[in-house]
Amino acid sequence: MFAFLAVSILVLEVLAAAVDAIGYGAIAAALWATYCRATGNRKAAERLELKSSIMALRRDLRAVSSVDEFARWAKMRRRLDALSASFETVSSDLAVERTAFELYVNMVLRGVVYGLRAAVNMYNYRVPVFYVPASWFYPVLWFLSLPAAPMGSVSVTVWAFACNRVCRRGVAIFNRAMQPVGGDQGSVPGNSSQGSVASNSARLH
Repeated sequence: MFAFLAVSILVLEVLAAAVDAIGYGAIAAALWATYCRATGNRKAAERLELKSSIMALRRDLRAVSSVDEFARWAKMRRRLDALSASFETVSSDLAVERTAFELYVNMVLRGVVYGLRAAVNMYNYRVPVFYVPASWFYPVLWFLSLPAAPMGSVSVTVWAFACNRVCRRGVAIFNRAMQPVGGDQGSVPGNSSQGSVASNSARLH
């Protein structure tokens, strides 16, 4: 039983550290994308359709001269404005829905992670995880058994704390190892015009 308890706490702390490393927001965003695909979210599909229509209409509008074919150009322009307004409305509604979904998922994830850890500690606060040789750890035996485990043992609280620290340290080392060597390459000069074009189309993404 003691070995199972020790391994269970270690696995729980590893999962908690992994969730912290990935980020609750990133997990919620991934679940939102999965939810939209699985349920065929109407607003998401409508937004995607409007985006495709706007992009196609913009391509067609660039091919029409506003001088030689003004009537046709003006008609296409009015349609583009109407589609853009609808796109903004749908995007706003979808953003509200997404924010509510991600907030709910975030709260549930945090409740599960922190709730399980708290429940394990509270339910087993008197249970020793394992015993240690008294001659090795005599000065700190009382600390290892906090808050109420038998003297000479390692309590659930102390074992969970130690696992948490090791897992967080491991995640920090992994993140440093995965960072690219060297600094940023800097911006490429002469791209200011491309940046202005990108800013005009960024609202569609």
